[in-house]
Amino acid sequence: MNTSTNQVPNPESGIVVYEGDLFKNAPRRCVLVHACNTLGSWGAGIATIFKRKYPAAYEVYRDECVEKGSSLLGTCLLIPAGDRDIACLFTSRKYGRQTDPKDMILRSTRSAVQDLLRQLEGSNKPIYGCRINAGAFRVPWEETVEILDELGLRMTVYEIAP
Repeated sequence: MNTSTNQVPNPESGIVVYEGDLFKNAPRRCVLVHACNTLGSWGAGIATIFKRKYPAAYEVYRDECVEKGSSLLGTCLLIPAGDRDIACLFTSRKYGRQTDPKDMILRSTRSAVQDLLRQLEGSNKPIYGCRINAGAFRVPWEETVEILDELGLRMTVYEIAP
């Protein structure tokens, strides 16, 4: 059983953080969310696990990036992937040392999450994810949570115990 380690500064947040494995703990018929670049690379952080577990979703993501490139910034690509959907939030154009500046990533996160919520309107699918932007994009998690809370996003986050 998972022990709640709600680490969000605002106790009224719609974001609840648990220790555990996202891919083992998230239920079927949910949406798995993660931040992505627009270059078509799932080559670092949790994206590598998404690529390994959902290779067909990766191909859809990569093809979308090849076709549309940086115009995807600030949008969400929702990919059906068997018993779960994968939500790719395009929050940075590039990755690594060329990752967009923090303020741009946060703006892109706001519009990408708004796009996700629009696409899920009327759906009862719960949203699960990781600490969006906090890994490879190096944005403080608390700053992303502020945006998620402002938008009313309800999401369960799993993180691996240190």
